Amino acid sequence: MERLKTLRKKRKVTQIRLSIAAEVSQETISAYESGKASPSIETLIKIADFLNTSTDYLLGRIKEDKPLSQIANDIVDEQLTTLIYN
Repeated sequence: MERLKTLRKKRKVTQIRLSIAAEVSQETISAYESGKASPSIETLIKIADFLNTSTDYLLGRIKEDKPLSQIANDIVDEQLTTLIYN
């Protein structure tokens, strides 16, 4: 998870604080950040929620670091624009 460490530091969160929120050890967070381990789906969701981002961003599936609410708003805006112009 290449983006985890960068985002964690951007949010000024320590590995220990993130480990508490994700209910895993600090060593486990370190392993995620170094690519030695991957989180379970449940843990990934806890991490994304705590860092106020999407699981897709953490997994490298989307480029922008946005909160889920903003992503949902963008989708609705895009759909409304399509409806208006069609």
